Amino acid sequence: MPELTNMEFTLNWGVAGVGMISHDFLTAMADLPTSKHRVIAIAGKDLNRTHRLATLHNISTAYEGYESLAHDNFIDIVFVSVMNLQHYEISKLMLENGKHVLCEKPMGMTYKQTKSLADLAREKKLFLLEGMWSRFFPAYDALEKHISSGGLGEVYHVNVQFGVEINDVERNLMKDLGGGVVMDLGIYMLQLVQFVYKEPPIDIMCTGHLSKTGVDESVSCALKYKDGRTATISAHTRTNMTNKAEITGTNGTIALDYFWCPTVLHISAANNTEWTLPKGKYNYHFHNSAGLSYEIQEVWDCLSKGLLESPKMTLDESILFSKLTDTMRAQLGVLDVVL
Repeated sequence: MPELTNMEFTLNWGVAGVGMISHDFLTAMADLPTSKHRVIAIAGKDLNRTHRLATLHNISTAYEGYESLAHDNFIDIVFVSVMNLQHYEISKLMLENGKHVLCEKPMGMTYKQTKSLADLAREKKLFLLEGMWSRFFPAYDALEKHISSGGLGEVYHVNVQFGVEINDVERNLMKDLGGGVVMDLGIYMLQLVQFVYKEPPIDIMCTGHLSKTGVDESVSCALKYKDGRTATISAHTRTNMTNKAEITGTNGTIALDYFWCPTVLHISAANNTEWTLPKGKYNYHFHNSAGLSYEIQEVWDCLSKGLLESPKMTLDESILFSKLTDTMRAQLGVLDVVL
């Protein structure tokens, strides 16, 4: 693998997975300079689907299965975008073969899996990032600046709602596919609260509902923090919700619409900041997926500086989130959680 610690290198990407996220990821990457990012190969279980996506995005090599991708010596980094239950297995395969990894969230289904991947990346001195794309939006930088400058005063409460009708999506119908409200939506809410408070909760209490097949389809949690601070998070896969985060301090409240991919920061009725996303060559499957370009560029920025973790989304935070999601799913009664 070529040395990547310089300011004028091209990052050679491989993509593991041919689903909707992979399409959006590739479409977003096309808006970045080709001098920095180039996709070498894509791999999937179904070679016909893999060829179709490769052809659409002008990728020269399509592999059936992931072993060939792992052994392709021209690839520097792999974007892992397979089913949730496969994230650990495929990320581990890539790391073991000397590839840097950007893995869709959740990086692992349990604390044990997530900690294992982090340990492996650190042992092999490879870059590993859980794809918490929210963290790389400019709105999060602006939010951090406003809070740290005292604009909200002392922050005492964070309230987040996230509801979308996805209970008919395959992974949320079958327990063995690794879906569910906590892993699909809840982790986004956790990362925002952690972004604000910068420390883990001292207590968390959750309730919610499971589907007939044992998949968690709703969750509501109260989180307790030091020094009188609290948070409430609620998510649902059977109905739409406000999909807004509100951060309240002694000097007022900041609101983030579409908090997991925000393009507007509402500081007050007369003070809003807005960012514009590029349209992209192809239509996106998901809301504001053009913002995946921020995450892709973060990878390049880190590797150009010789960093093996992103300071905006560290491996220790990924490990913390896995502990919290284990706890949430255990409290909901998802029986396959390993604490």
